[in-house]
Formats: sequence, structure tokens, C-alpha cells
Amino acid sequence: MNIDRTCLEDLPNELFYFIFLHLTPHDLLSAFENLNQRFQLMLAEQPLILPSNRWMRSKLYHDYLTKILPKYASQVVYLHLSERYCPGAVESFISEVSLDNALWPALKAVTIEDVSCEAFETLLDDCTSLFQIQSFTLISRSNQYYADEYKKYEDFELLLLILDSLTELRSLHLQNWKHPPDYDSEELNQRLSDMQIHQNLQQLFISDCSGQLLAELLSNGYLPQLRRLQIRLIHHGHIEPTIETLDDVLPLQQAFAPELRYVKVELLSNITWVLTFFEELQRHSQLDYFHLFGKLQLANSKDLPRLADLQRWLTLSSSNVFRFRMKFDIAPSMPALRSLEEEVFDEYKQATSKKYAARSGTIEILYPQKCFFQTDTDGMNKTTSSSSDDDDDSVDEPAEMDTDDDDDSYSSSGSENCQRCEPLDENAQELELEEDDYVNTNLFEELQEISCWHHLRKITVKFNRFPDEDHVIGHRLTRLAHVIQCSPQLREIHIEHNLDYARALAFDVPCGLLFTSKLEIFQYTTVDCNSSFVDIARLVLILFNHSTSPPRLKDLFLKIDKDPNTWLSTDHLVRWMKKLIKRFPLLVHFTLCCPPSRAFENSSYDLSYYFSECCALLSASRRFQMNALSYRCQSHLLEIWL
Repeated sequence: MNIDRTCLEDLPNELFYFIFLHLTPHDLLSAFENLNQRFQLMLAEQPLILPSNRWMRSKLYHDYLTKILPKYASQVVYLHLSERYCPGAVESFISEVSLDNALWPALKAVTIEDVSCEAFETLLDDCTSLFQIQSFTLISRSNQYYADEYKKYEDFELLLLILDSLTELRSLHLQNWKHPPDYDSEELNQRLSDMQIHQNLQQLFISDCSGQLLAELLSNGYLPQLRRLQIRLIHHGHIEPTIETLDDVLPLQQAFAPELRYVKVELLSNITWVLTFFEELQRHSQLDYFHLFGKLQLANSKDLPRLADLQRWLTLSSSNVFRFRMKFDIAPSMPALRSLEEEVFDEYKQATSKKYAARSGTIEILYPQKCFFQTDTDGMNKTTSSSSDDDDDSVDEPAEMDTDDDDDSYSSSGSENCQRCEPLDENAQELELEEDDYVNTNLFEELQEISCWHHLRKITVKFNRFPDEDHVIGHRLTRLAHVIQCSPQLREIHIEHNLDYARALAFDVPCGLLFTSKLEIFQYTTVDCNSSFVDIARLVLILFNHSTSPPRLKDLFLKIDKDPNTWLSTDHLVRWMKKLIKRFPLLVHFTLCCPPSRAFENSSYDLSYYFSECCALLSASRRFQMNALSYRCQSHLLEIWL
């Protein structure tokens, strides 16, 4: 019998190019460089991407920056520059590698994460290679080492610096921790008056942005090509602007933002102002998607719109593609507003005819624009198409908003079911599960139907301010285990929850076995005040002790929302760190932190208080010399590289 034998080199170039897309530059070059002339020619045409260093050891990332990138600079299309897991790497890169534009002709996107302010400014001022890029991301979160250095910038100063320097940008993402803005409208107007109109920016994402900056930036036409806006409003230590400062802000005119289609806003109060600001765009049927969400703290009657006002705003548009979502967890209000809160909740319950849409503590409205219900003069319900021409007065009549949407895979069966805004995507790289998702039987059915999450690498589990009964924790873990089991590429899980959830997770054998065999990065953030480092460390060890196989964990991140002197001592830190190191032989990075505000409640006992003795003892425990360890510490953050 004749058997056709196919050699690797018999495969077409197109297939190799597809394979190359799934390899990091280091793996690609290690496997194919100098193999033969054919592969050398293919490698010379292959775009290269410097990935995030969260999956790398420090030495490998240094090699990327100082050896691989300079040699193949002309092919690099994306750079992720970070000192998050490799202190000093970016500064070495800047000092040793030329960043002249002529050497980096293919570079289109750059991410800068947790680098010093000096390095960031050098990259913007002196590196001509950045002038042509189309996407730029700056990440400096509160739990990262250099976050405090960026406090010297007001939100508008950072934005102006980037937009004025990078005129070819199509996408800008600022994910930086900001203190409350300390400027008035007059100062902001004066500074923005020098800003040039940016003719290319189409997508803008800002994690902390004042309402004043949002209004001035859009209302003066500085971003005429903007199509997608996603922001988290902050003011005086809270998300969202206060009414007093924004009552005089006029609605955004269509002429100043003619391309804006997608808006997503996180806020804590004054939803009415946000709706009013974007009302003209809605009136001109310009918006395709509008999403408001957050944890709402009712402080006055304007924070949450009355149902009739929301219905009027929604029905201004005649677009057939418009989608709207509003989801807020409602914190207990002041006694003077309790009756108003109950009245508003009753309105939403009656309008949606769904208990889950306005449960105690939560309001969620999903509005498919193509069909809604409207009450006629006889008190009977009639179906009205949104694409039809309505009378001018019809938008003021009460309307019942139907939350069923076949296009987005929503289902209305079961009055207690919570609904997600987007359908599950089996090809997603990240999956976020909120507390409400766990009691959604429709979601569980969707999860069961997905036999494989082909590219899922990260799962985030978020705590809800108003958790349901304790007995559903078992169901949550069953569903979490199912997703992990079906995710061959999963490497990372972030959990933000209380100690009860951590305890249930630790003693769940299926989850423990899966965590041990799959995870390389694990992050747990406690949200209650009864946690200690010993509690969390002990539960982590129990969780990863259900299997006799050594865990794959390389990065462990623990965050506790308390003043360190209430949950930490040097003896406890050293003793339990030794146990963690022993259990996780592959561990290379450990982070322990608390919110910055907590660290200053008792300044004599912040995390830096435990730093010197802890590192010395840990160094001895692992038979390392002190100069072989990398470490850094601030009042709220302790990082150790092993």
C-alpha cells in the first residue's frame, strides 16, 4: 500500500503565517530562525508583537527589550512596555535602544503599564517612533508601584499631553488611578483653549474622568471623529460630577460630535445629567448603543430619573439599531429620600413587569429600540414599532419597556432571572461573572451549551453589594468549575469577594484540582472587614492542596481592604510566605496590597513597615542571596520577585 508522506516543509506559506500569528516572538525565532532560506524570508515579512510580560520571567522580558526588539525593530507592530513584573526593564530599554522613527516603521500600537513618570515623559518627548502610532494605552492602577507619581497630572493635563504629542492616534485608553480633580471650570477652559482639534481619534476610554472635562472636551468639538466613548466619571472622591458644578452645562450638540455612536458611562450619582448631556444625539437618532452602570448612591432627587423621563429620552430616537442598558446597584439612601426611592422602584417594577428589573437594591433596564409597549387612551396596551412616525406628544405618554431581545440572546422565562447585555462568546479571551449571573438559570444553560472556550485565558468573579442567599455559593462554584474545565487556554483568575466565598472555594475539591492544574496567575481581593493575611493565605493553601501534583502558579496577588496594622504582623507575613513559597515551587512574583487610603490611616504601620525584615527572612528561607531577590515596597504595596 502506497502511503503519501508529507514533510513539514511541504506545507504552504499561508499555513505557516497562520501558525506564526499564534507564537510569541521569542518562541517564533527560537523555532524557525536560521532554519533555512525559505523560513528566513517568511520571518522577514512576519509582523512581530511584544506581548504583556505578565507571563514572562524577568530575564526573558529583558532579553526581549534589549536583544530581540533592536534586531527586528522594523517588523514590530505592537509594544507592551511594562515594569509591572520586571523593575527597571523599560528604563534600560530607553537608555540602550534607539527609538528613532526610521527604525520602527511598522509600529502601530503601544501599551505603557506601571512605568515611572520620567520614563513615560521620555517616551512621549524624545521617541519619534511613537509619533506615527494609531493606538496608545496608559495603565497606572492604584495597586501598582508608580501610581502615585501620576498624581501630579490632572486628568485633562494627561489627556492633552498625549493627544498633542500623538496626532495620528485612532484609539486612546487611559486606565489610571486619579485623585479627585482640583480645578475649576475657568482653569479647565483656559487650559483646553490651547488644545488643537484632533482629527483622527475615533475611540476614547478613560477610567477616571471629571464631568467638567467630559463636557468641555466634547462640547467644543475637539474630537470630531470620535465614534466610541467609554468613561468612568469621578468628582471629589466619588464617581460622577456633582449637580452644582454641572447645572450650567448645555447638552452636547450633534455638530460637535457627529460620529459618536457608542457611549458607556460608569457613575455613582446624577444619571439625569448624563442623559440630558447626550439628549441631542438621541434626538437625532445618532446613538447605536448607550450603557449606564455603577453603584448608585442616592443623594438627591436628580440622581435617578423618573420612569416617564427615561421613557421620553429613549423614545426620542427612531433608530432601528439603538440598544440601551442601565444597571445600578442602589446603596441605602438618606432617610429623607427613602419614600422617593421606594416610589421610583415601584415605577420600574410596574413598567417592566419583571421582578429582577427593579429588585430591592438593583435596577436593570434593557431596552431594544425596535419594539416597545405604549399605553393608549383607552388604557389598553398596544404594540408600536419604533421605526414608525409617532405624534410629537406620544413620547410623553407612559410606555412599558419590554426587556426581551431576541437579537442579543435574551430570554424572559423566569421572573427571577437576571440578564446579561451581550451573549456569551465561546471565542472570548476574558469572561467576567457578576453576582447576579450566578442566579441566572438562562446563563447556566448557555454555559452548559458551550463545550469549549477556545481562547479564554482570564476569568473575573465580582462581588455584588447585595449578595443573595448563602446556599447559592455551591451553584456558583459548580458553574465556575464547568467554565474552567472547558477552557484549555485558561491561565488567570481574579476574584473580588468576601471571606465566606474564599472559604467555600478553598474546600471545593473540583475547583481546587482545576486551579492547581491550570492557573499561572491568581488574584484575590477581599471586600469585607473581617479578613486577615493569615486567613487568606491559609485558604489559598487549602485550595491548591487538593492535588498531589505541584501547582503551576507563578503569580499570586492578595489585596485586603483594611488598615495593615489590623491584619498583618512581620512574624505572620514571614511564616505564611514561607508556606506559600514551599507550596508553589514555580512562584516568581508575589504581591500584597491594600487600598492607598487604608495605608495612611495608621502611617507607622503601613506595608513598608514590614518590608526589610520580611525580605531578609524570605531570602534566607529560599537559600537566595539578598541581591538575587527583586523587591519594592510602598505604604500600600509589597512586591517580591523570587
